[in-house]
Amino acid sequence: MSSRRWVVQAEQLLLSDGLRGPGFVTLDGDRIAAVDLGVHPRPDLDGRGTLAPGFIDLQINGAAGCDFLQPTETDIAAAYDYLLRTGTVAYCPTLISAPLDRLRAALTFFAGHARSAGAPRVLGVHLEGPFLARARAGAHRPAHFLPPSIEWIGRLLDEFQGLIRVVTLAPEIDGALEVIDFLAARGVLVAVGHTEATYDQTMAAFNRGARLTTHLFNAMRPYHHREPGVVGAALDHREVACGLIADLVHLHPAVLRQVATVKTARHTVLVTDALAAAGLRVGSSTLGDQTVTISDGAPRLSDGTLAGSLLSMDRALRNMTGVGTPPADALQMATATPARLLGVDDAGLVPGGRADLVVLDHAMRVVCTIVSGEIAHRQE
Repeated sequence: MSSRRWVVQAEQLLLSDGLRGPGFVTLDGDRIAAVDLGVHPRPDLDGRGTLAPGFIDLQINGAAGCDFLQPTETDIAAAYDYLLRTGTVAYCPTLISAPLDRLRAALTFFAGHARSAGAPRVLGVHLEGPFLARARAGAHRPAHFLPPSIEWIGRLLDEFQGLIRVVTLAPEIDGALEVIDFLAARGVLVAVGHTEATYDQTMAAFNRGARLTTHLFNAMRPYHHREPGVVGAALDHREVACGLIADLVHLHPAVLRQVATVKTARHTVLVTDALAAAGLRVGSSTLGDQTVTISDGAPRLSDGTLAGSLLSMDRALRNMTGVGTPPADALQMATATPARLLGVDDAGLVPGGRADLVVLDHAMRVVCTIVSGEIAHRQE
């Protein structure tokens, strides 16, 4: 842990009321000591560009050759380097539907990495499944799906205290609403995804405590003017956030603009849904026990089904600004909004906040990533 006191200057700071500047932030150990507008006479780092909290990725299956369902110490080190290079300081390793023994092994691994020095923080694991709809399996194997069960998920929550922070499920399946009640009461963020749910079924889930949609539009009933489904319910519900894979493959630019306009930055979340091939130049990769082929800039199963992405959080940010989203809003979608959803109350450029920051140039490319008050990555 850092113990020094030093100053970072920037042309703009991402504050709660938008981008302001010039300004500088004083770091003391792993915390922010002060945030000031103006120009410091002798900053330790003049980042120019924009200084913001580091990015938080709520849905990522792997990166840099590391599949989070089967991680190794060597692979996770490469993944950490990649995340830091792309501005991500905290994340939820995402485990797709798999046999219970494999889920337990991955959970055990990440329980041991929740506080690795100089690495992105594990804010908790995202279980994407196994309570999903077969008709909307996407890249999941339906053979690994289970009926919603309080007993099943309760055992895992008890075994891995505080580790499971997000669960994606299909709310139309018998027993799902009771599981939503249970998870919400335990402080788990419930997401609706991989689902055939109607508008009414989805609204029932939101009214029971679900507060997020997993990769909106993808792996769910399509929006229809007489049956709006999950998409219509998510756009209609004021307290629900929409996760977007802004790689320009999963979603058309117009859709990104429309969702951001309707939901605003407060209820729009940028996620990568990246898999092990992210950050690598390879023709194939893995997602759990399946091989995927990289085609047209995206990973796909043999039948053409999209299987995650190759997206990074900084690229998602640039794509959102590229389709017309104001930079301050796009930054909020990658920082404050996911932090609020997870109940992380020490993220942000405020005195007492965590010194987990990112410096971006004028093109929104990562110049420097700071973790616990120390430079973890710096662009040469």
